Amino acid sequence: MSKRVKITLTVIIAFIIALVSFGAGFLTQKCTTDRTVASYEWALKTIKDNYYFCDPDVSFTETSLKKIAEEYLDIYSEYYTKEEYAEIMKSNTGSKSGIGIGFAYVKNKGVYISTVVGNSPAYKSGLRAGEWIKSGSVDGNETAFSSVDDFIGFIDPLKDGEEFDLISADGASSFTMSKAEYTASYTSFSTSSEGWTFTDSLNGGLEPCLDMKLKMPFLPDGCAYLRLDQFYGTATSEFYTLIEKFNALKCTSLILDLRSNGGGYVNIMQDLAGAFADGKSNTAMISRDKKGSEVKYRCKKISDADKRVDKSVKVFVLANSGTASASEALIGAMVCYGALKYENIFLSQYSEECLGWMYSSGEKVKNAQTYGKGIMQTPFTNLRTGEVLKLTTAKIFWPDTETSIHDRGVTVADDNCTPVPAEWEWTKDDAELKSAVEIIRTRL
Repeated sequence: MSKRVKITLTVIIAFIIALVSFGAGFLTQKCTTDRTVASYEWALKTIKDNYYFCDPDVSFTETSLKKIAEEYLDIYSEYYTKEEYAEIMKSNTGSKSGIGIGFAYVKNKGVYISTVVGNSPAYKSGLRAGEWIKSGSVDGNETAFSSVDDFIGFIDPLKDGEEFDLISADGASSFTMSKAEYTASYTSFSTSSEGWTFTDSLNGGLEPCLDMKLKMPFLPDGCAYLRLDQFYGTATSEFYTLIEKFNALKCTSLILDLRSNGGGYVNIMQDLAGAFADGKSNTAMISRDKKGSEVKYRCKKISDADKRVDKSVKVFVLANSGTASASEALIGAMVCYGALKYENIFLSQYSEECLGWMYSSGEKVKNAQTYGKGIMQTPFTNLRTGEVLKLTTAKIFWPDTETSIHDRGVTVADDNCTPVPAEWEWTKDDAELKSAVEIIRTRL
């Protein structure tokens, strides 16, 4: 073959390769563009058909789906990629990783621990909500915290299994832990003589565990305290295990602590409402969409008397500005069933110091009342991409069919609930609970 023919063939082959490459690039770009357009069209149709409030006036060519959710929809509606939603669903089943805390930084006071997840590394270390942390230590090297960034900068680089200490602001306590995978627990139970929580079972999952450190000697005889943190994971099975314990101990009064319980799954709320049902109403809550269509959510039917809270039991509820959504719906069901009186709902009345910090942090302060979230969200999945839009789709009403606490909450002013002084959302010694118990004693 001549040199000229070789050159000609080389040019032709190169041209074909370039053409194929160009065509592949063009098709890839076109397919990607088509998928993007299809995603926007799916999202806007989903919003138009299902979103409870007015339709957002946006074009799919103007902004991203995440921005549509952030800028045009209410604060409870969100957009997730397939991967983001998978992580959320995994977490909501109770499968978590890390150390299991929520926190904030308060100037001149330290890192405030606002939540500690049950059965997490932080919980097992003895750390509890209401603790103030001044520093952390790894291998004897101490790092002081003077901002949220300091704290995050200390925690984030640590590897799973790498031990470290968190040191209390007063220097009296040190909590040793390490990041790990864990199964979250959402409840705990106390009487004056014993306490119960949930820990890892050898067979997998969680099992009840006697924990005498949880006993509360200040509780009246026959009174039990049950804390419920969220409506996720194994909350239903945990709750009914503890109600069985309550009945086995022949307790006659129950303090249900829903402080800072922001809600969760409706089906778990329905399950728990069944423990308080009056035998006449089987409705846990009602939803109404923008077209007026109504759905009744039934409470779980409990045939086993050992898992029911008897009508003779006096029920008291602790709540605060972080008590929201499913928690408020459960309160509504209990009130409508006659299991709970408004006056026996104890609402946190924050100190001026706490309120000042909340205001300075930009938080919408709701003092001596629950949060006031009486709307529900529904996830919609794009079957083509796996992305998800969680949209506000309906307003929630209590079983009486008329009461909605959306944007107002349950309050001291309007509902004659009982205010209780609260220095902060949580304190180490839980002085708020002790104050509530003193009032409860007078009502038993």
